[in-house]
Amino acid sequence: MIPALAGRTAVVLTRWAHRHGTHAYLSTGCLHGEHDYCRALDGRVGTKTPSRCKFCPANCVCHCHQETPDA
Repeated sequence: MIPALAGRTAVVLTRWAHRHGTHAYLSTGCLHGEHDYCRALDGRVGTKTPSRCKFCPANCVCHCHQETPDA
């Protein structure tokens, strides 16, 4: 019951954030340390937009996407 409630709460909060333009997206791949998956063009169920939310244009905020200047 607790995981289901947490899942529903996450969905409600994400929808609220989308409506109010305050969505800070963190890829599930990056959350679990699968940074290459987040950056990939192909997902587990087909093509995807790399490093971007599938519901809005928010980019993944993970540090692995931050470009570093050439030294």
